[in-house]
Amino acid sequence: MLFVACIIGLCVVSSNGQIQRNAAVDDTVCKEYNTYYKIEGSCDSYVECNAYKATYKTCPDGLYFIRDVVWPTYPCAYPSDAQCDSNDAPQRAVASQDCKHQYGFFASPLATRSDCGKYRMCVEGKAFEMECSMGLAFNPESGRCDWPDLVPSCDADAFLGFKCPPATYDEFGKAYVVNFGIAGSCHYFFSCMENVARLLVCDRGFAFDDSVGRCVDATRVQCQEGN
Repeated sequence: MLFVACIIGLCVVSSNGQIQRNAAVDDTVCKEYNTYYKIEGSCDSYVECNAYKATYKTCPDGLYFIRDVVWPTYPCAYPSDAQCDSNDAPQRAVASQDCKHQYGFFASPLATRSDCGKYRMCVEGKAFEMECSMGLAFNPESGRCDWPDLVPSCDADAFLGFKCPPATYDEFGKAYVVNFGIAGSCHYFFSCMENVARLLVCDRGFAFDDSVGRCVDATRVQCQEGN
């Protein structure tokens, strides 16, 4: 099967479905002294122009070309940070035993519906088990850490160990935001709006005051050091 990719009317053909990395190309492609050009039909291949000299390049497997990148910034990023149109296709995946791509963030086999902060980071095909910041769950759809209530594979109440009480509303039908302190912590608290709980933390120098339900100057809150 032949794979054809074109840029500014110039095409490269590969029989293995990938554009040859660091392949020289006609320098007339370069209209600017130093720049990058996206290759139409490809999510991750591009032309780099350096002193009007053109070279075809392909991002490592799992990374996409950044369309609005400015030379000499590295032009490849994770799919969550770089766009790939429906008409474009990525290179053929180079999977390893633990990673479906050489680079990327993926669901971890260690994650469960009640423990959904775990994820897997792959670097050169090697897997590293990671965990989102406290209160966040890994979203396999976006490849990012997200609010638990926005992750379909996560049971947010079980994961957070907290369930909001029934919501209350003002005279205009807008739900009140109600905050709840956490036993043993001076800085973390749960914030509830319309039955959705999110774990938040006070800014540096502030602590959560149960009596007013918000963060205040830490000197006004009595709490044990380190909590």
